[in-house]
Amino acid sequence: MAGDVASTPAVPPSTILVVDDSPTNLQVLVRTLHGCGHRILVARNGPEALEIARRATPELVLLDVMMPVMDGFEVCRTLKVQPETCNAAVIFMSARGEVSDKVAGLELGAVDYITKPIQAEEVLARVAAHLGRLHLARALRESRDRLDHELAGAARMQRLILPAVMPAHPAVTFAAYYETSRHAGGDYYDVIALDADRFGVMVADVSGHGAPSAIVMAMIRAVLHTYPGVPDDPPAVLHHINRHFRYLWDTAMYATALYGVIDAARRTFRFSLAGHPPPFLLRPAEAVRAVPVEPAMCLLWDELGDVTTAEHAMRAGDRLILYTDGITERQARDGSMYDPDQFASALTRIGAAPPGEIVRDVVAELARFAGGHEPDDDQTLLVAGMD
Repeated sequence: MAGDVASTPAVPPSTILVVDDSPTNLQVLVRTLHGCGHRILVARNGPEALEIARRATPELVLLDVMMPVMDGFEVCRTLKVQPETCNAAVIFMSARGEVSDKVAGLELGAVDYITKPIQAEEVLARVAAHLGRLHLARALRESRDRLDHELAGAARMQRLILPAVMPAHPAVTFAAYYETSRHAGGDYYDVIALDADRFGVMVADVSGHGAPSAIVMAMIRAVLHTYPGVPDDPPAVLHHINRHFRYLWDTAMYATALYGVIDAARRTFRFSLAGHPPPFLLRPAEAVRAVPVEPAMCLLWDELGDVTTAEHAMRAGDRLILYTDGITERQARDGSMYDPDQFASALTRIGAAPPGEIVRDVVAELARFAGGHEPDDDQTLLVAGMD
């Protein structure tokens, strides 16, 4: 027996429940498993097995099929619906080796089926194999849970670097929505008070998802907030950010960005784009339209070259809609995409409401369109209203 045990793959110590109405079979199975380092429990019928399983939560159950009172199939069915025992690996044992019996057992959630009379080497090998898979799956779940916990913490930290409170001004109001596709994401928005009447606004989208994008997003924020002087020149700001990340120019990472300055006193919006979607202008009694400007190429690729600036006059009641492509590329369950035209139509229906209401209604519109489908990209929406 020692030779048989030594020949089987080593697995962590586990709890195994052996269920059989035959004392002889129980004795053989316990003797076979003895010396493997596992905790062995025994039950002589179905109800006893269920009670022991509920209390001991075994990793694996060796389960006889033909038993009085409650057969093995019914025991397995009950194990799989109880929260305490549903993850146990069940191996059926039976003298009935018909394919239909094996299929019936596997359909109930069993992982294997051993035909009696049992062979010690076969039992040891199958038990080791299934316990190995069980512990590997558990380790993967634990690793995933740890990663999820770490990413959730990163997401909480990431949200701390976004504006906690929007700047206040009698003529300009801001509202925003920010949602990552997972825990941490690469979208970024900001509103910076440059002086009493001017505000720098930025929306950026770093390629990819997860930790690398989140790190670059945080670094972009740091570079913007340490800009030498007042960041009131959109092309200069974009050049400054891009050159800071020169070390990323030869990588696959990139970022799109919009940076602009809203002047409440002059009622103007002056901005530049680096590969980013242009903002929409929502003006009372007019059709929603994109505010045009010639975009430069994306950040983090190479020197930007000439960056065009556009300045647009704003009126009371105007609403600027800045966003990332996670809004216009939101997908529904059938794979259809919420494109810029649908977004413009939704903004037309919403009208020149206060920025907070526009954000709320757009988010509700996106949720209706997606129909419960999880987002594949980060989503950012920043609305500025001139009153």
